[in-house]
Amino acid sequence: MGAALGAATGAAAQAQGLRTRTARERIVGLYRLAKVVRRTADGQETVTNANPTGRISYDNAGRVWVLLAPAGRKAAQDPRNVTLEEYKEMNAGLMAYFGTYQVDEANQKLVIHIEAAANPALSGTTIERAFKLADTTLTMTVPGNPAIDNVFERMAD
Repeated sequence: MGAALGAATGAAAQAQGLRTRTARERIVGLYRLAKVVRRTADGQETVTNANPTGRISYDNAGRVWVLLAPAGRKAAQDPRNVTLEEYKEMNAGLMAYFGTYQVDEANQKLVIHIEAAANPALSGTTIERAFKLADTTLTMTVPGNPAIDNVFERMAD
């Protein structure tokens, strides 16, 4: 939704006595990872994960959980006796954490306080992600060059 249309919609809602929902209210829900896009400083974009697997969930109480797994991960031959090499392969690219979140609407940022994560170095840290929230999509950007856009689609309730 363009800025002008969004402003017009908000003004129309206020004129009718309706309250426009905040980003904090609109973000609540369960999303599936639809695609991962790398963006370089010169504007080049590349879809890097054609068949991503992942979920992210935000609830009304301010809790978040994430599980992102690269496509094509191989299972261990014996799930009760995993070798070190199999363990490394299974966990390469895996992102999992839970914690709490806040929405900084003025700066379009999600502030995520990680309680625990698959990567212990993330436990107890705070990360910020720029976000864009559209009708059924949520895009979260991991900063850097290249920047990584994780594009999520809202799942049905």
